Amino acid sequence: MKQKTPNGQPAAEKDWVLPERLRSKLDSHPIGKNLYITEIAFFHEQTTFHKEILKNNPDYVLIYCVSGTGWYRFNNKKIPLRSNHFVLLPRKTAVELGTDHSKEWSFYFVKFNGTIGEDMYTYLLRDKSNNNFTTPPLVGRIAQFRDIMHHLNLMENIENLLYANFRFYSFLGTFRLTVFNYLKKDTDNIIERCILIMKQHLHENITLDQLAKEVCVSASYLSALFRQKTHYSPIQLFNSLKIQRASQMLKSTKTPVKQIAEEMGYTDQYSFSRSFKQVMGTSPKNFRENK
Repeated sequence: MKQKTPNGQPAAEKDWVLPERLRSKLDSHPIGKNLYITEIAFFHEQTTFHKEILKNNPDYVLIYCVSGTGWYRFNNKKIPLRSNHFVLLPRKTAVELGTDHSKEWSFYFVKFNGTIGEDMYTYLLRDKSNNNFTTPPLVGRIAQFRDIMHHLNLMENIENLLYANFRFYSFLGTFRLTVFNYLKKDTDNIIERCILIMKQHLHENITLDQLAKEVCVSASYLSALFRQKTHYSPIQLFNSLKIQRASQMLKSTKTPVKQIAEEMGYTDQYSFSRSFKQVMGTSPKNFRENK
C-alpha cells in the first residue's frame, strides 16, 4: 500500500533530504561544494498529488515528468506538464506541483545547489524566456537517477555523497540532449539498458545470451560493443557490479560473508572470495577489517 502524507496526499515512493550537518561538510569540501543535491524524490501515483515549494527556498529546482500529465504553478501561471517535459526553476522561487487526473503518472524532483549551481542552471536553461522543455526519454537517465538514490540512501557519509553528486553531473547533462543527439547514441543506450538490467539482477546469475535477448541484439554483437565502449565483457562488468555491492555491504553491515555471497548469487563462499579478490585485490575478510 502506498503511504499517505498527513494531509491525505500520496507520499513520494523514494525521498531523500540532505541533513544540515552534511550540507555544512559539503559547503566546506574542496570538490563537494561545487554541486550537490539537497533533496531528491520520485513521485508515482494514480491519484491526485500536490507539492508546494516556498519562496524562501535557497535551492534550484528540477522537475522531470517521466510519464502521465500534471501541472506546475509559477509566477501565478498554471502551466501543463506532459511526458518528457522538464522544468528548471531558480532559487527563491515559489512553485506548486500537482496533478488533476486519476491516470498513472510519475515525476522526478530534485533540488540542488553549490558554487556552480547558478552556472549549471544557466547551462541547462537554454532559453531564459521559457522554463519548460522537452527531452527525449533515455534509459540511461533513469538508471543514473536510481543509482544516485541508491547511494544517497545507502549510508550518510561524505564518500557516498560525493559519488552520488558526481553521478548527478552526468544526470543533469542528459537534459541537454536533443532528439538528434539521442538517435546518434543508440549503442550507448544499449549499454545503459544492460547495466540497468544487471543492477536489477545482482542477486542472480545472468548469462551473455540472456542479456543479449533482453536488449534484442546478438550475443556476439553485445560482447563486441561492451569491449569497445567499456573495455570489459558484459559478464566481467556484471561481476564487478556484484563485488561493488558486496563491498558496500561489508562496510555498512555485519552480515556474514557467506550470506553476502549467497545474496550476490554465488554458489559458495570460496568462489565469491576468489572473485572479490580479483576485483578488489584483497579478501572480503581483510576488506571488512581494514574498512
